[in-house]
Amino acid sequence: MAQPVQKGFEARLIVRDPDGEEHQVVELAEDRVTVGRLPDLNDIALTPDPQKRVTRKEHCAFERDGSSWFVVDTGSVNGTFVRRAGERTRVSGRAELIDGDAVCIVAGVSDDRQPSYWELTFDDRGRTIGVSISLQPACISYDETEVRCYLVQGNAREEISLRPQAHRLVRYMAERNAAAGGTPVLCEHDELMKAVWADEPMHTREELNKLFYELRKMLEPFGADTIFENERGIGYRMRSCP
Repeated sequence: MAQPVQKGFEARLIVRDPDGEEHQVVELAEDRVTVGRLPDLNDIALTPDPQKRVTRKEHCAFERDGSSWFVVDTGSVNGTFVRRAGERTRVSGRAELIDGDAVCIVAGVSDDRQPSYWELTFDDRGRTIGVSISLQPACISYDETEVRCYLVQGNAREEISLRPQAHRLVRYMAERNAAAGGTPVLCEHDELMKAVWADEPMHTREELNKLFYELRKMLEPFGADTIFENERGIGYRMRSCP
């Protein structure tokens, strides 16, 4: 049996367009909220949609069941995905959401077949007493004043020793996330290379990939290597701490 809803602590969705810009913030005050292309037929309209990848009416819906929220794919052609801890998974029917999940909907496909996404980040940090709170995934905390990088897992905080190029990389990605309200931002290869090597010549994409490989190997013993997510052919995301 569904548990009674605790009013006054509504979750919300932070909607970002394929460029990572905030599109709107939607309070989940109703028990069902629909998402699609056309504003007249949906509670949340994902426009513009020049390639018409988003279903006109009810591409997906957010549904409340007691104190929990679920995303439901209502039969969309291009699918609904949930990104959690760096892994993107297609929704088959219905999926329960936890704070920080990003519901991803294909916004377009490039000439080399790489998709871009609308992202609707589920923010449920308003829950308090009497409501189960999901453990937050591991994240990176970068201290610009001390120039130090930390892995944070629950109450544990572990300093990660980085070489200078990796410091510049992590600092840049942390700044991009902070500017977007804490949501992991997809940083393209060219901007990351500029952040690491500025205008130095002769640096390659392979060197950049090697930096991310080294970072993941450092985090692997802690089971946190999914902090860095690769979008093939486009760039990388990093999960930083709120």
